[in-house]
Amino acid sequence: MSTKPKVYIIIYSLYKHVYQLAENIAQGVNANGCEATVFQCEETLPDSVLEKMHVSERLDLPTITAEELANADGILFGMPTRFGLFPSQMKALLDATGKLWAQGSLGQKFVGTFFCSASQHGGQETTAWNAITYFSHHGMLYVPFGFASKHMNNSTKVIGGSAYGAGTIANGDGSRQPIPEELEIAQQQGQTFAKICLTYHRGKMAIASSLDPSKAVDTEDGAADATGTDASTADKDAIGSETGATEANTGTADTGATGASDNGPVAAVAAAVGAGVAGAGAAVASATSGTNKATADYQPDGIGPTDTSGMTGMDAPVASGGTAAAIADAPAEVPKKKSRGMWFCCGRADDLD
Repeated sequence: MSTKPKVYIIIYSLYKHVYQLAENIAQGVNANGCEATVFQCEETLPDSVLEKMHVSERLDLPTITAEELANADGILFGMPTRFGLFPSQMKALLDATGKLWAQGSLGQKFVGTFFCSASQHGGQETTAWNAITYFSHHGMLYVPFGFASKHMNNSTKVIGGSAYGAGTIANGDGSRQPIPEELEIAQQQGQTFAKICLTYHRGKMAIASSLDPSKAVDTEDGAADATGTDASTADKDAIGSETGATEANTGTADTGATGASDNGPVAAVAAAVGAGVAGAGAAVASATSGTNKATADYQPDGIGPTDTSGMTGMDAPVASGGTAAAIADAPAEVPKKKSRGMWFCCGRADDLD
């Protein structure tokens, strides 16, 4: 059984420009430990209109439904621009995700975008911005492409794509086809998107296997039990072995850390905390023996210093020796006068200290 993260690439493409980008993105996804599947949106235009638009043939791709989106670990949406927006076919799919939103089914899923426009400045970036509003309401994690490709800094020729994702320029009549640089950017976007999905997926598997060793799963890409250690041993160390826990209680950080060093990093932390607590207890006991130094100089008339020699446990007042005495002897700090009358975007100057 495959445990690879599932990446759905969902497109709307009449003249196959976006489809060509999707195919190259899928190659990048599949080459980096994830499983890519390309879907298309449901067509809302009648055949008579598509014929007038000179759409020669429909894509031979499965049509996705809104409910199926919940099955993906990551989703990449590819679409042509429509005056800086995405087409109604893609919007119809996203508008149908109300139930998924109510259930939180798309929350924390990774999502990205790629585009096609008729001209260089045909609204690819604003199309991404409008799509992000949907993703944000679902709590999805948007993954921009950035300027991860060297081709995006080449100004000697027309190359589609932006920080928001791969792209291509089709011309108004669809005569321009994606060039090699654009297809390479698309493949690289698939690679980077897959690496993020895979890293997150492995992290989830590692946590699950550490909490319950029976849930450890071997992945096809060689990531068998992503923790790399025996989960039962890790649990034992997290609770604390006899050596680490016992020596942590002796009150010395050195022996506690030494006792825990052979019992895993979690036990080392537990030992250090135990040593600190024991040391703090010793300091409290020393500070509270005899006279209460924190209140000796501030007794009301007729009342002498408190004798705590007979007090034990919770009855003894807590102090920290010389530190408490130093605090008691310190003169009261005079508040610094602040200048008034200056206002900033976030409030008065008084409030910005």
